[in-house]
Amino acid sequence: MPEADPEMGSDASNDEGESDDRMNEVVMAVEVSNKGDVGCCYYAAMEEKLFLLSDVSGGGLEIVDTLKVHIQPTVIILSLRVDKNVEEYFDPRGKSQTADDEQENMFQLPYVLEYRPSTEFAYEAGKKKLVNLRIAAFNELNASFITPGDCANYKDPTDGEELGFTARQGNLLKLSATIDMESRLTIGCVGALLTYVERKKAIDYLPRDINGASLQILQKESSPYTHSQGPSKGTSGSKEGLSVYGLFHHLARTPQGKQLLRLYFLRPSLDLEVINGRLDTASIFLRPDNDAPWRTITRYLGQIKNMRPIMVLLRKGISNGISKGVAKSGVWSSIRSFAFCTLQIRDALSEIIGAQELTIVQKVFLNVDTHGLAAIGEDVSRIIDFAASAEMHRTVVNPGVDEELDGMKRTYEGIEDLLNKTSHDIVATVPLQYSLELNVIFFPQIGFLISTAIDPDTGAANYEGGFDDSSRWDHIFSTATRAYFKDWRMRELDDTLGDMYAVICDREIEIVYDLARRTLQREAMLNDASDICGELDRHPLQELTVPSFIPNDAYLMGGLGDSVAMSKSTGSDNGSTNVSQSTLGLRSCAGPSMLIMTGPNYSGKSVYLKQIAIIVYMAHVGCFVPADQAIIGLTDKILTRIVARETVSRFQSSFMIDLQQVALAMALATPRSLVIIDEFGKGTESNDGAGLACGVFEYFLGLGDNTPKVLGATHFHEIFENGFLRPRSRLAFGYMEARLDKDAEDVQDQITYLYNFRFGRKCSSYGNYCAAINGVNLAIIQRAEELEGMSARGEDLVAACANVSQEEEEDLRMAEEIARDFLAQDLRGLLVEESNAMEHQESRQVLAQVV
Repeated sequence: MPEADPEMGSDASNDEGESDDRMNEVVMAVEVSNKGDVGCCYYAAMEEKLFLLSDVSGGGLEIVDTLKVHIQPTVIILSLRVDKNVEEYFDPRGKSQTADDEQENMFQLPYVLEYRPSTEFAYEAGKKKLVNLRIAAFNELNASFITPGDCANYKDPTDGEELGFTARQGNLLKLSATIDMESRLTIGCVGALLTYVERKKAIDYLPRDINGASLQILQKESSPYTHSQGPSKGTSGSKEGLSVYGLFHHLARTPQGKQLLRLYFLRPSLDLEVINGRLDTASIFLRPDNDAPWRTITRYLGQIKNMRPIMVLLRKGISNGISKGVAKSGVWSSIRSFAFCTLQIRDALSEIIGAQELTIVQKVFLNVDTHGLAAIGEDVSRIIDFAASAEMHRTVVNPGVDEELDGMKRTYEGIEDLLNKTSHDIVATVPLQYSLELNVIFFPQIGFLISTAIDPDTGAANYEGGFDDSSRWDHIFSTATRAYFKDWRMRELDDTLGDMYAVICDREIEIVYDLARRTLQREAMLNDASDICGELDRHPLQELTVPSFIPNDAYLMGGLGDSVAMSKSTGSDNGSTNVSQSTLGLRSCAGPSMLIMTGPNYSGKSVYLKQIAIIVYMAHVGCFVPADQAIIGLTDKILTRIVARETVSRFQSSFMIDLQQVALAMALATPRSLVIIDEFGKGTESNDGAGLACGVFEYFLGLGDNTPKVLGATHFHEIFENGFLRPRSRLAFGYMEARLDKDAEDVQDQITYLYNFRFGRKCSSYGNYCAAINGVNLAIIQRAEELEGMSARGEDLVAACANVSQEEEEDLRMAEEIARDFLAQDLRGLLVEESNAMEHQESRQVLAQVV
């Protein structure tokens, strides 16, 4: 039974020895055909291995029983088209059909039965998923699958994207050496199993928010034009939306710089040396006296391409261009441009004041071989004729490079004169009436030919060299109007000059091949220089301004204040987060570990929480932050409960997702973590929500030395008013300032949000004013204010809602009188007497007369 070792790594953040039911899962997928053939695979989460069984012909349920005993699965995946006998074997009493949920199913059966659509068991889908799987054993092999016939547009994506054609073919070859790819049932089971694992992983780890969607670190935006939305990530038509990364990614000039910048945002660093190096680099480049050389560097970075795929094209022998027929984007043009621009960047870096101490600049001076780049650039410029290459749609060699080639080109260019001379010689031997219609031409790969006209009446050539067989020319081919022949003179020219064009092309290929061989000798240097240019390019300098900005301060410390205060200068251990967007003296005393925001809606509480988290995130990327001064301790995790990302693929309510996010934060938080909890508990009954929110806050405050930095926001004021969350030194309260003017006529002017952070608590949320601003009916708002006042006075809201007003009582009394008068009337006699009169009246009028 062969096995593959895919990179389905377990959660690295779990503590060693921590029991996790997911790690003990064994997921098994089984498919039994109508003929009794069995395909099976299973994934052991503890071993992180995927096992595949070669298809067993006619194995039937006996093989399935043996596999079940051997594997002991916790989850079994079956197709919806499974045979009834197989279904009864796994679920003899139909327990999975009567179970209300997965847990109940687990108690009734020793495993969980999952029924998936038959399309997930398709062979092609399974093969595609298996080929695209990143397998650790394959990644260790230093080999690539390359063929000369591959498309010139070579761009295999990196981690996180679907593999390109070349990489897929390479993986398929490697897989075929270890796995029986002809086991169609088993490969189909692999597709269903991998789909299940991916879905399970998305459900289990979605609250972790690894792409920072809660903080809008990275956020894709789909194209509104449906025809631009392809099936794969490379053709999805999506682009980076409004996100932190979106503010920077367009500033990166090179492809490798864009890729590296995204990697930095996906994986913030905890290495102080790396972070400080990035900050120092940006500081030096931001100096006003370095503006001119930095602009030069930026300009030349925009003309640099990634050398790694270009070197792959060169190894394949493809030099026509990354875009077909476009010489400016061809391989040799890109190499020449890279050599020139890299040399210009190196010279400009030497003009940067203070750059000599920067790590990135030292890399440039150490690894960029100026003599090698200059030699490559000169070699390419000397050999390649870019203008002729663009015209001929192939790589053309410059004159003066090879004497033999130049001679052949001169001969080929003078071939027209040769053809004219030969034509005159032949015409002299041809009857006069046919001489005007005779030509001597040259076709590449066919050679020299005599061309004569065809008689439209007979369909034969007017003249074929003579009238007897011994003197006739050899017929080669004909068109609708011309016939083409060879004689001894044409063959003599073929032997003397040969296929001149093909010989010229072959000689140019030899010269270009020799140039490629010399260039590939410096491949490592070119790739290193390309990577360094990408690293230099990932230092975008950008200053964004907005029409109005209100600075606010924040001060939080994780764990014990005394131990953290000692780490301010080093940024190590428990760390502190002190962001000051106005001039703020650093406090030497211990600060709070938790800040809970209260106060009005719309006042900016959530923005304040997200702003602090984004500032901490940007600091670990190596960016400057929007603050006059900041001390930010190393933060190992940013755990958020901000956005409940609902999806129909998950059988969970928004409140359950909130619970998962908070539970994950409680399990993973350390003294160096930052926890953001925004209005947790609002998705359930108010008493339950208040209790849960209070319990979560109390849990974090009770961690002692392990208390993380916690920022929270809530409208459950009862947990403070009733003393459920007692005051302590590690707990601080804050609110965003707002000014209320009840006398203002316009509802828009009754409340003014100042967005200033203030310490303390505010009990009013001003929800009614927010409703009025958003156009809610005034009667509804007034009724809400009445009920709010009754609730504040402790009155019974149920009884209050049952009461009616005096107007309503008067309306009811009048209605009762009318009803009683109506019942007291004798309608039988009245209806007989007035039947004729009422015949043409409406029923409503008749009823009014009766009443």
